[in-house]
Amino acid sequence: MPFFEPLPPEPPPRPRAGVWMPPSWDRPSEGTLPAILPVEAVAHRGAEVAVAVEYLGVYPDGFTVHVAILPDPHRGWEMHRIHGGGGRHIPRVGVRFADGSVGGNRAGVQHAGSNVEKDERGLPTGPFVAFGGGGGGPQQGWRLWRWVHPLPPEGPLEIFVALPAVGLVEASVTVEGTSVREAARRARVIWS
Repeated sequence: MPFFEPLPPEPPPRPRAGVWMPPSWDRPSEGTLPAILPVEAVAHRGAEVAVAVEYLGVYPDGFTVHVAILPDPHRGWEMHRIHGGGGRHIPRVGVRFADGSVGGNRAGVQHAGSNVEKDERGLPTGPFVAFGGGGGGPQQGWRLWRWVHPLPPEGPLEIFVALPAVGLVEASVTVEGTSVREAARRARVIWS
C-alpha cells in the first residue's frame, strides 16, 4: 500500500497564444552552458572589504561578469551597511571595448526596456550592460553578475567596477578580448 494518496488528474492543457520571446541581446542565451574564463583579479582591497572580478561566463553572443564583494571575516556583521539603500551601495560594472565603445557607465540600471540606442535590426549600437542577479550576506560576502552584449572585439577589454559605500570610486581590470571570443566557441548550446 503506497504512503502517498494518488494525485488528482491533471487538467487539460490550455491552448497558448503566441509565446513571448525576449530579445536575444538582453540576457544570457537560455539553454546554453557558458564557458568559464577565469579573471581572478582583485580590483580593490580596503581596510574592511575587497572587491574582485572572479570570472566571465562566456556565451556565443555575450558574457557575464562575476564580481565578489568579500568583507574582512573578522568584521562581517559590521559590513551590513554595504547593502543599504541608495546608489552608493549598489556595485556598478561597466566595460570599454578595444574599439573605444563603452557600456554600463550611465547612472541607473539598464534593461531591455530602457533607453538603449538600437540599429535598424533592433540590436544595441554599443555594449549593453544589464543587471543579472546576485546574493549573499555580511558573513560570506556578496556575489553578483552583470550581462554584457555583444562579445568584445579583439584587443583589450577593460572591466570597470565601483562601490562607493566601501571607498571604491572606480577600478578596472583588463582581459584580452581574443580570449573572450575563443571562450565563446567553448560554450555549449544545450537547447536552442
